[in-house]
Amino acid sequence: YWVWRLYHLFVADAVAIQRPTKYNLVREFLGNSLGIAADIGCGPGVFVRYMSPRSKHLIGLDVDSDSLERCKSRHRRLRNVDFSVTIVNRLPFADERVDTVLFLEVLEHLVEDGAALHEICRVLRPGGKLVLSVPVPPGEVNVDSEWGHKREGYELSEISQLLVANGFEIVNHAFAEFTFSRVAYQTVRWWRQSLRLPAPIFLSWIAYGDHLLDSNKTEKGSHTPATV
Repeated sequence: YWVWRLYHLFVADAVAIQRPTKYNLVREFLGNSLGIAADIGCGPGVFVRYMSPRSKHLIGLDVDSDSLERCKSRHRRLRNVDFSVTIVNRLPFADERVDTVLFLEVLEHLVEDGAALHEICRVLRPGGKLVLSVPVPPGEVNVDSEWGHKREGYELSEISQLLVANGFEIVNHAFAEFTFSRVAYQTVRWWRQSLRLPAPIFLSWIAYGDHLLDSNKTEKGSHTPATV
């Protein structure tokens, strides 16, 4: 775990760029009482340590067995956390078993996005909570890659319709990662492609410029948000 933390003190990646505007929103939407919780597409486990003490039991799920094994190793001291390799369309839970689902930046990777949301709805208990984030166009598309983006993302109206069509009621939403975050992504990508070296952490600090933007406008989706 500490090696991973040290890595993120020096190297800029998506985790570093999302931190200024997105992570506080995720924690706010999750709240402090998660019950039985699932982090679907947990990847490196960015929110595992936040969710664990607020959950009766937490299950981290991902399709990538290697990534999940590294995540499991980092969090091996957490006694109420288990991990499982799975795909979103076939979750290893009985009906109405889970209280809280975290589902960040996964839906755009799936061909059958509606089926995935329908499956999540199946395992959530009545009154359960889904905390979801997706990219907002414009964005990258890598349809030929197994785990690449199958679509640029979703406008707010598109993801709202998809959620409602698959059994969800939208309680709240927020935008994150605005103009400066997009510049940070582009700069980090340029550095990696041009120099073929890990990008230094200070490049991700560009994203903190989003705090200089008019909050009244960013709340309404101005300043080209990258996620919703």
